[in-house]
Amino acid sequence: MRKGTKKWVNDLSCTLHYKGEVRKCFGQDMRHLRMQVGEAVRRKWKLWGNLNSDNMSQVSHNEWHGHIICATGERIDYTIIDRKDKVKEAARLLGQVGGQAGYGKKKVRGDSNYYRLLRAKRTIKDAKKRYENNS
Repeated sequence: MRKGTKKWVNDLSCTLHYKGEVRKCFGQDMRHLRMQVGEAVRRKWKLWGNLNSDNMSQVSHNEWHGHIICATGERIDYTIIDRKDKVKEAARLLGQVGGQAGYGKKKVRGDSNYYRLLRAKRTIKDAKKRYENNS
């Protein structure tokens, strides 16, 4: 749980790679993520494996790479990302665009041409769907 919040937040994201397939899972902290990774491996590939920090190497301040060796000897690669910093960065960038109040260029989506293009794209997409359904 993050300080100052009353709800649990999944700060860690883990992407598992095995034989060209990808599975994601999330955890609140490293202890919780260890449990979630084991469940994800069991559900996706029907293998038994645990996240072990011995095979983990830190790539940057918020990213780790490593691999899991399953009971059958299969190797599953993983990437763990600490999403706290990414969420803060995205919020900061969105905050630069502008807040709720006020007027300005950044708050206006566009002129009438913007909406005309949106309608044209939607019409083309609908026509393609109708054509595919008729064929």
